[in-house]
Amino acid sequence: MKKIIALILALIFILAFSACSNEAANTEPTEEELALYEEILLNFGGTYRHDGSLIVSRKGSLYDSREGIEDCSAMDAGNYYTWIVSRTENSDKVKVMLTGAEAEVYAYSADFYEGETGKFFGVDAEQLRACDFYFADQNCYYYEGVSAGGDYVNIDFVSAEEKGENLTVHFTLTDLVNGATNHSLTVKLLEDGGYQYLSYLAE
Repeated sequence: MKKIIALILALIFILAFSACSNEAANTEPTEEELALYEEILLNFGGTYRHDGSLIVSRKGSLYDSREGIEDCSAMDAGNYYTWIVSRTENSDKVKVMLTGAEAEVYAYSADFYEGETGKFFGVDAEQLRACDFYFADQNCYYYEGVSAGGDYVNIDFVSAEEKGENLTVHFTLTDLVNGATNHSLTVKLLEDGGYQYLSYLAE
């Protein structure tokens, strides 16, 4: 009799634990978590529209690569420059006279450019400087070929999942030409509270 009672109690405990686990898994994200997800989507190449909605930056953006990016730490140098342009203003640049130029231009100082890309992608200065738009004499980055975007593309958060130190944010991109397409953005969560982009994939 005691064995049957013990078995019933064990069964009740297992069912109760399972219910609690499922309830925890299905909880809505907190305001703090939602703020982090939005920040991750914003910093990858988004901006805010006048109505407060999140959209793809029309100054050029990594989101424009609809086929995806499997390894964000091994992108073409032009991708990093496009990313910098998508999230900065002229006030982030310095005025320099490039070798052979007829007039001064606004460029990114190496400290600023390499600091931002290193922070969000984990790339080092040696990798970044192996490009045509790094000017060693002025220690800056300058390129004028980044193309601006056309129609507005909305970014809408769908869900997120955390596995170990990696966080994957699922979202949709919606525009008049392609309609709504599903994508995911995975970052590595850092101990200091920051994060680095790992991949951007179509789903």
